[in-house]
Amino acid sequence: MKKSIIENREILSIEDGIHDTNLKSVKIFKTKNYEPKSPLIYDVCLILVLQGKKIANLANNRFIFDCDNYLVVPTTLPLECETYATKDEPFICLIISLDREMMVDIIEELKQKNFDTQNPNNMGIFSDKVTVQIEQTTEKLLDILESKEESIILGDGVLKELFYRIAIGQNAQMLHKMFLEENNESKIAKALKHIHDNYNKSLDMDSLARICDMSVSSFHNHFKIITSHTPLQYIKKIRLTKAKDLLIKYDYKAVDVANELGYDNPSHFSRDFKNYFGYSPKEAKASL
Repeated sequence: MKKSIIENREILSIEDGIHDTNLKSVKIFKTKNYEPKSPLIYDVCLILVLQGKKIANLANNRFIFDCDNYLVVPTTLPLECETYATKDEPFICLIISLDREMMVDIIEELKQKNFDTQNPNNMGIFSDKVTVQIEQTTEKLLDILESKEESIILGDGVLKELFYRIAIGQNAQMLHKMFLEENNESKIAKALKHIHDNYNKSLDMDSLARICDMSVSSFHNHFKIITSHTPLQYIKKIRLTKAKDLLIKYDYKAVDVANELGYDNPSHFSRDFKNYFGYSPKEAKASL
């Protein structure tokens, strides 16, 4: 994205943090601070960087997203992210939820598209190059976001154009797989959504495998390919990230969070939390 895309826009003067826009599915994130690698959950989204740079880490894989590269996360993933920003040049991005119905319509029309299979990416995340067309559509999106009326009337059309542009990207093969029916990737996506929606309930491998209509061993193998985590590792990271939200946003006590997540022992919860985040539940608010 060229710098002029955000010149003279209100987006430059907003406070740090995540902000709603006139479109429910589009949020703006801004920070002036460098943020070292820390755990975050990304949930079925497209991230367009308007200024600055961020690196997402999944196991041993790094995904850079900046003004030249966007990030697509077509399923819910726990990532470790590092943000590059300064007071003079804050990190600013659009976080756009991927509309399932829109994506399915687009991908159905593109089902004959061929991808380069020499270096396939089988993980539920990818980055791709910002094209001139994507930059132009992003500028159009920023324009309509300034007006509630235009957002209501034109928003869906602009988002569909943007989703089409990322669906024809060089690395978009996994995006197609995650939104098509009855393949291994879309089956695992159902299990990931189930975990995300029921993180505080009992989750066992047999039940998750049944959701995917797979054997337990096949489910385990495909799950790890897409998420780079075993199902148990994934569930633990989702739960601990949700725990952080409860502690910080809703002012829960550590013992109440432990009960909410199904821990029999609050000390066990505190130990897991500190191992993952590097600080105790009591220190969570001070980490901001």
